[in-house]
Amino acid sequence: MTHSPDDEAKLVMLYVTVPDMACGKAIARSAVSHKLAACANILPVMTAIYQWQGVLEEGNEAVLLLKTRQTLVVALMEHVVNQHPYDTPCIMELPLGRINGGYATWLTAQLQ
Repeated sequence: MTHSPDDEAKLVMLYVTVPDMACGKAIARSAVSHKLAACANILPVMTAIYQWQGVLEEGNEAVLLLKTRQTLVVALMEHVVNQHPYDTPCIMELPLGRINGGYATWLTAQLQ
């Protein structure tokens, strides 16, 4: 059985780019231990291409995915910004569609 976001407190995911796995792990551990995120996943390597101060940049980064309730997003974003080494970190809230029931229940329980 699946749950839609209206079935329980609305669940969301934050997409955060970080310079490397070590940074991602540090932010993830802190967010989960403070119960701002129920779970974190880190994708170790991606290529980022962007303009920074008028210069085309390209480099490797990691992606940190943080699963949480919508009511915790502002606090979680502030927490990430305070620990993030970038001047302008990428932190985006992604709405979630359907989630399998057992996982949604577990996720919600971790945030209480």
